[in-house]
Amino acid sequence: MQPLADGVLSDSQGFAVTGVLTAGTAALLVNAVHPGLVGRLRAAGVQRVERVLFSSHRRELADGLPEVLAAWSPEIVVPAAERGLFETPETYWSDERSRWRLLCGHVPYHVTHVRPLAVAQGVAEGDVITWHDWEIGVLATPGDTDGSVTYLARRGAGPRLAFTGDLIWGPGQVRDLYSLQHEVTRNGHPVGDYHGFMGALWTLLESLQRVVSQAPTVLIPAHGAPMERPADAVALLRARFLAAYHNYVSISALRWYFPAHFAEHSRDVGTLPQQATFALPPQVRILSGTTWALVAEDGHALLIDPYCPAAVAAAAKALATGEIAGFDGIWLTHYHHDHVEAAEAARQQFGVPILTDRVMADVVAHPERYLLTCLAPQPAVIAGATTDGETWRWRNYRLTAYHFPGQTLYHSGLYALPDHGPSLFFAGDAVTPTGIDDYCAWNRNWLGEGVGFDRCLKLLQGLNPDLIFNQHVAVGFRFSDAAYELMRRTLREREALYRALLPWTHSNFGTDECWVHTYPYEQALAPGGVAVVSVRVFNHAEDWRPVSVQALPPADWQAEPRQLECHCEPGRETSLRFCLRPPPARVGRVVVPFRIDFGGIAFGSLRECIVRVETEERGKAIGELASTQLPEQG
Repeated sequence: MQPLADGVLSDSQGFAVTGVLTAGTAALLVNAVHPGLVGRLRAAGVQRVERVLFSSHRRELADGLPEVLAAWSPEIVVPAAERGLFETPETYWSDERSRWRLLCGHVPYHVTHVRPLAVAQGVAEGDVITWHDWEIGVLATPGDTDGSVTYLARRGAGPRLAFTGDLIWGPGQVRDLYSLQHEVTRNGHPVGDYHGFMGALWTLLESLQRVVSQAPTVLIPAHGAPMERPADAVALLRARFLAAYHNYVSISALRWYFPAHFAEHSRDVGTLPQQATFALPPQVRILSGTTWALVAEDGHALLIDPYCPAAVAAAAKALATGEIAGFDGIWLTHYHHDHVEAAEAARQQFGVPILTDRVMADVVAHPERYLLTCLAPQPAVIAGATTDGETWRWRNYRLTAYHFPGQTLYHSGLYALPDHGPSLFFAGDAVTPTGIDDYCAWNRNWLGEGVGFDRCLKLLQGLNPDLIFNQHVAVGFRFSDAAYELMRRTLREREALYRALLPWTHSNFGTDECWVHTYPYEQALAPGGVAVVSVRVFNHAEDWRPVSVQALPPADWQAEPRQLECHCEPGRETSLRFCLRPPPARVGRVVVPFRIDFGGIAFGSLRECIVRVETEERGKAIGELASTQLPEQG
C-alpha cells in the first residue's frame, strides 16, 4: 500500500490500482482490482471495508472482490447505467448479439462479469456519496465503456482525488484502442460501431476534460500510475490521440465509403489521393452484393463469397440462364458473415468444393471455436485449405492463393493470371481506392514490417496486378508505386505514434485484443465430459516474456491444472492447455474466465471461454466438436 494523501492509499500490483479511502480503521475502495487485497489492507491497518465503488463493468476491476466480500461483506456501488451487467450478467451472456455478428450493432464491451453481484446502489451524474468525513461526487465519464463514471473524493479542505477508472493510463497514454471501437458522428454523418475505429476517443477526451474542469489534485487510474498534473496529462493525451487519428484516416479505406464523414481529412497534405478506378472486365461479374464470380473463357466460373440465400439464388439463376456454364469451386476471401454465411448452402446446392487460406479455414469450419467480430454461427465444410503462395492451373488461369492478413488476420488473397488479358487480384475487403481497411480493431490488424497490412501492400506492389477487387466496391482499381510507398511509410509512422499513445513495448498489445484468447472459445459437452481449453498467447514483443494463466471456473468445477506458467517466444503463439471438469449434475451454459499475468504485468481476468453441458439426450448427439482434434496453433 502506497500513501497518496492523508487517509488515502493506493494498492498498486503491477499496473492495477485500487484506491483506498480510510476513516480510522474503516476503508472504502474504488475498484478491487487485484487478488491478495485483504492481506495488504490488513497489513496497512484496515480492519473492515464498508463499501466498494466500481468505475465500470469491466470484470478485471473486481478480481480482488471475492475475498473482500468474504471478509467484510461491504456494500457495492456501481454506475447506474451498467448496473444490469453487475446484477444480471446472464442476460448479457445469453443474448445472441453478445456472441455472433459482433459490432454490427451496438453491444457493451464484452469483458464483463460472469456471475451476479448484489449491488447496494447505482450512481449517476451529480450524485454525492457521503462516507464518514469523505464527500465523493460522481461524474458520468463515458469513454472506455459507455456507462463508466469518475469518483471525485475529498475530505474537508484536503486534496481532491479523481478516480478515473480506465479513461487514462498515464500522461498521454491509454490502456488500449480496441475498447474504443464505437459508433461516432462527424460532420453530421454517423458511422456505426463496426466502422468506428477509435470512435470513442472524442467522448473519452470530453469526459477527461470534464474531470480536469473540477480541478482535481491527482488522477488515479484503475490501471497505470497516479498523475499529479492532470491538465498536462490530458493535454498530452489529446495531442497524441489526434496525431494517431489523423495518421489512421490519411490512408483509410473508409474514406471511399463515407467521404463526408472524413471530409476535412481528404484535403490534408499527406492523405492518400483516391486511386484510379476501372469498369469491371467481362470475366469478373457481380452476382449479388458481395457474391461475385470469376469466369473462364469456356463459361465455367469460381463462385466467390456466397453470403446469403439471395446470392445463392442469383448464382443458380446465372446457371439456369446460361450466363455461367457451371461452377467449379467456391473461393472465400475472409470469414465475415456478409461474405460466407451461405457458403455451406452453396457448396451443397452446386456440389463443388470450398477453398480458402488455411489460417482462415478453421474459423469457417468451426466458428464456435472463436470470438471474433462479424462471425456467424453457420459452419461450412472446407475441402481445400490453401497454403501461402500455393499455385494451380484452372481453365485458362494460373491461380495463386495467399495468406492476406489485411482487413482481418483470417483473410486470403487470390491472384488470377489469365493466358490473355489483365491480371486480377481478389482482395476481399482489405483495400479500397482510398487505402486500407483497418477500421475495426477487433479484426486483428497487426502493425510491423512484414506482417499485417505491410505484408499485404508489399505483396501487391510486387505482383502489380492490373486490377484489384473489393466486393463492396463495384469497380476495379490499382495503386501507383507512390501510393504503395505512402501507405507503407504511414504504417511505419503509425507504429511510433501508437508506441507513444500505448504503454506497451509493442503497439499490437494495445490494438490486437486477441493477442491472448481461448481456444475453443465455446464447446459442448455431454454430461460427465471434460472441456479441453487452450489459452493462446501471442507474444508481440521482441524478447521472451513470462506468462502465468489461472483458470477461474465455478467453485464446484475442477480445473486441471488450476494455474500454468511458461515463457513465450517472441513473435510466436504459445498455448497453455487446461482441462475443465463440471460436476456430474451440472447442465447449462457456463462462462469461465482466465486471469492473465504477462511480462510481469497483471492483466487480470480479461479472457474467458464458454462451456455448454448438454442434457443426456442432446449429449448423445454431440460428436463433431468433441471428437475433432483441436489444432495446437491457430
